[in-house]
Amino acid sequence: MAAKGHEACFICREWDWFNPPPAVDMEGQVLRTGLRFTSAQEGWQGIPHGGTAMSALLDFADYAGLHRRGENLAYPLAATFRFGDSARVGDRMELEAGFSDSGLLALKMRRPGRDKIYLQAELETAVAPGLADFPHPDPGLLLASGSRHEPLGIYDNCFVCGRKRRVPGLERRFFRSCETFAPAVVMVRFGDARDRARGLARNFQQAEGRLHPGILATLLDELLGWSGVLSGNLYGFTVRFQLTVNFLPGLEDELFGVSPAPPVRGRGERCFYYPQGVLYRRREGGVFEVAAAARGQWLARDELRRQFLEARVREDLGKVVF
Repeated sequence: MAAKGHEACFICREWDWFNPPPAVDMEGQVLRTGLRFTSAQEGWQGIPHGGTAMSALLDFADYAGLHRRGENLAYPLAATFRFGDSARVGDRMELEAGFSDSGLLALKMRRPGRDKIYLQAELETAVAPGLADFPHPDPGLLLASGSRHEPLGIYDNCFVCGRKRRVPGLERRFFRSCETFAPAVVMVRFGDARDRARGLARNFQQAEGRLHPGILATLLDELLGWSGVLSGNLYGFTVRFQLTVNFLPGLEDELFGVSPAPPVRGRGERCFYYPQGVLYRRREGGVFEVAAAARGQWLARDELRRQFLEARVREDLGKVVF
């Protein structure tokens, strides 16, 4: 039987991830469970997308909230994620969640027998809402018809951008804003009229009628990662990711994300970039409200740029419309 609020959850129903089901340890303080990464969660060539791993911890956090307080997580909430190890499609992972005396929820995901933690997170509820506190063009102008924004590349089986997947993915395109806008930003849309006509968001809900918080994390993770192309054509891996989710959008909501050029520090093997971005919900009357905001640290790798340019899907980008 699905946990309260998870009866429609795509992670529980479609990915059937938590195996064995979350259970409390002998001391009654820590929940434990497991999962296995499959091609359904792939990001880049046999590597799970970091956003899907964060989705797992956010979903597991809701189980922990039910266990501790008897209710689902409340919003706004803030989560700080740190990646510290590698993982491959096919790897089995162990998860644990526990509360501190102050109520802060700590989560960990690691490969069995490994001392290094693949992904850890700290999560706090009842926080101040996330804001779009960085310069960027007006969202309404960026979305205006007639703007020819530049489409960025895609990879065939990526959970976020893949177009040749056997199971549902987000099917997103990311765009660099056209030259008439300053500062330049990377953009993404989710839930526009084309998506609604296909019922795409119904594949990715948690509670009935509400988008899963992990989808917001995944969209922002990919968006911020792509922002590196604005600061020297950088491609990188997520190291740290700070997320604030103000509310869970409905399945009919249209989301629009922006991320400007990030600052860069270091060089060579120690080159990092530090992006930030937001996901807006577009309301009637042209009103935009922040659904989620994020910032983080990415490790730039030139070999990743070369690999992507070699393995990306070849297509006529002139036919791709924002």
